Amino acid sequence: MREYMAGVGRAVLLRAVVGMLVLVGGVFWHSAQGRSSDGERDDGPAVCRPPEPDWPSGYPALCAALNRPDLAELVGAPGEHAVSAGIGSYSPWETGAAQVQVGKVKAAVSESPTLPYDLLLDDPRVSAREVAPLAGRPAVAYSEPLRWMVIHLGTGSPGPGAVSGGGRSPGGTAYHLVVARNADGSGGSLEVSLWREDGGYVNDDLLPGLAEELMADLEGWDGPPLPAEPGEPTRPPRPSPSPTSFRPFSGGR
Repeated sequence: MREYMAGVGRAVLLRAVVGMLVLVGGVFWHSAQGRSSDGERDDGPAVCRPPEPDWPSGYPALCAALNRPDLAELVGAPGEHAVSAGIGSYSPWETGAAQVQVGKVKAAVSESPTLPYDLLLDDPRVSAREVAPLAGRPAVAYSEPLRWMVIHLGTGSPGPGAVSGGGRSPGGTAYHLVVARNADGSGGSLEVSLWREDGGYVNDDLLPGLAEELMADLEGWDGPPLPAEPGEPTRPPRPSPSPTSFRPFSGGR
């Protein structure tokens, strides 16, 4: 598994995952905002969309955990409420994924039993770094610029099916926190992401708090981490900084 993730395999996987986030995520959110059938209710916060047959089996649990009453406070948008809640983007390596928009802030969570938490750590194209462990589990944080592709679905000019990109399309930066299931870094990973629809800044301190709240409500993450996945070789954890303020994207410590 580790050999496959290295070299060409790692580059291909990175392009697939990031590309899916930008394209599929953009299609989902720009189409969902104009259709109440995507989980938005006129009389209050959005509810999670019913799962479809081809969606990952873990979607209902992840969406229920993410679409929580206190999400607005956890993502730094007090007073707002969920305007859409659904699957978002996901890859073939993930067993669950969910995405919720609260005001201008979008939050996403995904789970994989195979992708290592530190997959992107050695890739020079990604601003990833090891951060302080979270709930006894090693973690990596990274950021990426977003360039949304807007798909017009018959809701206005320039016409049904037209595609536009570049220019003043919504973008900004997405911030991610990837946590290992087990204390030695094995057992797959859970990824939590935040970004703003208007391209505004997301406080990095929000990600650890949101991740901890989600893990407390998810089976397999709601207890002390295992020392290692049964039957898997022990993976020595990478050196982590002492627990300090979570500032991996601002030239911090």
